[in-house]
Amino acid sequence: MRVRVIGVGTRNGADGAGLDVLELLSTRALPGGVTLAACERPLPDLLDSLAGAEAAVIVDAARGVGPGGGARRLACEELARPAATSSHGFGVAQTLALAAALGRAPRRVEVVAIEAGRAGALDAGAALVLDLVRALASEAEG
Repeated sequence: MRVRVIGVGTRNGADGAGLDVLELLSTRALPGGVTLAACERPLPDLLDSLAGAEAAVIVDAARGVGPGGGARRLACEELARPAATSSHGFGVAQTLALAAALGRAPRRVEVVAIEAGRAGALDAGAALVLDLVRALASEAEG
């Protein structure tokens, strides 16, 4: 299965947590078929990164992730939506909806939220993403 892990964020402060997790993952052994992509703008970068993937794991910084090391899976429906819709206001949720409308969304999308600035959150996020990609790879085999 072609799985793309997409780190979302910018290098401005805590918003880079998704990119930082991606850097950690680049030093680890990943199952076959797993690729990494950095995304600084949901539109167009995330939209382009979703193309051709059968499954995607999106990693992004968040606030209020809760206990448990500062990283957790989110349902796509839990993603925050900005009050205004514009090409500058597009976030992960809106880009996923656009990808689906255009027929460019992977069959499966997982979202991992990282509590930006929390001690151990990056390692916890990388471990959670590794568990997800291994599960996706074993599902494809079985």
